[in-house]
Amino acid sequence: MLKVIIADDERIQREGIAKHVDWPAYRMQVVGLAEDGLQALELIDKNGVDLLITDIKMPRMHGLELAERAKQFNPQLKILIISGYDDFEYARTAIELKAYAYLLKPIPFNKLNQELDKLSLQIQQEQLQRQALSSLQDQVEESKPVLAEKLFKNMLDGSLTDEERIRNKMKTLSIPIPEHGFDTLLLQLDHPSDRPSTDMDTENPLADLQFLRQLAQTAVTENQGQLLQTKENEFVVVLYAHGPDERSSTLCAIRRIRDYLPPADRHALTISVSSRKAKLNQLNEAYRECAHASKQKFYLGKGQDIFYQDSMPEQPLSPQYEAPYESLIQAMEIGHIQQAEQSLDAIFNAFANTSATPKPVVKAFCFKIISDVFRIIHEANEKVEAVFGEEHAFWGQFQTLDTLPEMREWLKETVASTCRHLHSKRIRKNTTIVGNIIHILETRYAEPLSIDELAKHVHLTPNYISNIFREAVGESIIDYLTKIRMKHAVRLLADESVRIYEVAEQTGYNSTSYFSVVFKNIYGISPKEYRDNASRR
Repeated sequence: MLKVIIADDERIQREGIAKHVDWPAYRMQVVGLAEDGLQALELIDKNGVDLLITDIKMPRMHGLELAERAKQFNPQLKILIISGYDDFEYARTAIELKAYAYLLKPIPFNKLNQELDKLSLQIQQEQLQRQALSSLQDQVEESKPVLAEKLFKNMLDGSLTDEERIRNKMKTLSIPIPEHGFDTLLLQLDHPSDRPSTDMDTENPLADLQFLRQLAQTAVTENQGQLLQTKENEFVVVLYAHGPDERSSTLCAIRRIRDYLPPADRHALTISVSSRKAKLNQLNEAYRECAHASKQKFYLGKGQDIFYQDSMPEQPLSPQYEAPYESLIQAMEIGHIQQAEQSLDAIFNAFANTSATPKPVVKAFCFKIISDVFRIIHEANEKVEAVFGEEHAFWGQFQTLDTLPEMREWLKETVASTCRHLHSKRIRKNTTIVGNIIHILETRYAEPLSIDELAKHVHLTPNYISNIFREAVGESIIDYLTKIRMKHAVRLLADESVRIYEVAEQTGYNSTSYFSVVFKNIYGISPKEYRDNASRR
């Protein structure tokens, strides 16, 4: 039932309203009668009221002040003002207070009943709306952890890179935004080779995935951040930095994780750490840095803390590699396999001729090539998985390479796969473009078409459409258009009622003499001679 308070300093008036209205019919009940504004305010505070019916002129506190202060207790409170004064200022104030109705005394009960009927329906509808909104808000709150994890996974895999969009989504989900950047930790479970694994391995808590999650969570509990499971035995921890140059919180988080482990299992977990990132859209880059650093288990052993900046110092590109490396990148960007393979051969021949080049340096150079391969694929709006399959399997293959020839052949196939995939995508795109151009030529040959006009129609440059058209069709756009026009000219010449200048105009030529020159170049005779020969047959 909706609760009602009636405030009026005239006893007969307030009791009359309370007595002569069929309140249950409107799903209402009167919970209090007040003879002044202060008494009404106390009743409102005590009872939690849905509707206040109040006079204006009352002792101690008048009705307009009562309405204003009552709204502070309950902003959804409905107010029905009754007054014996037909005063504009009162009515204006009532409107400002968003009073539901302003009724003049003496109150016609049929009018009051109409207002109460509408009020009851409105209040019930608003209550249902609030309940629905509250339920929706509860659902959103319950979904926030899932939505937050999905958001960070999209950032992690590189499918969400718009910084403003990321920040807006984080604000919507009430996720704190790092002010000083963040560090990324990659936690990988290394099954100890000296301990047999069983289905019921109660002695090894790391065999329990939930334990590994709890372990990763310890890094987040005392620092703002996010925890993500990326693979079966792998978690990513995003830790917010406490200051622009502050590193101690990350080191403390790593130490807490290590201390949480039983002593016998501290060598069973590898923690790789990215460089500090300032922007949220760099999470994918940070993850790749962690993956890069984690590969140094091959040299450092399992169960280590490996920092990207320390794992493989950036090697300056030797002058003898610069030219072939630039050529390699250009070849991959345009999908030219032969050029890419030749560039790779030049690089690896230089490695082979410099036997003093350490293996880690060669591998670091290979990482650099793979990093550019991934960049080129992402810039083409493609996914790495679409080219190479599962990324962890890709890296697994790389880790098995032990000799320079193996690395050369594997990289050749990697680069070739990239070129083939991008070239195939470009061919599909170009085929559609060329098809659109041919359609225009076939349907608008009678118009004075130009390559510039065609280029504008397909939103590309004249040089680009000329090149892809010649590559796809085997001749230039102008030659193709000329053949179409001549084909239609021959058809029109068969009709002797069509004059030759009209044939020229209907095939896109403003000049009859130029049309005749083009026709003779194609068929070896003039249009008139062609028509005469045809009529004699």
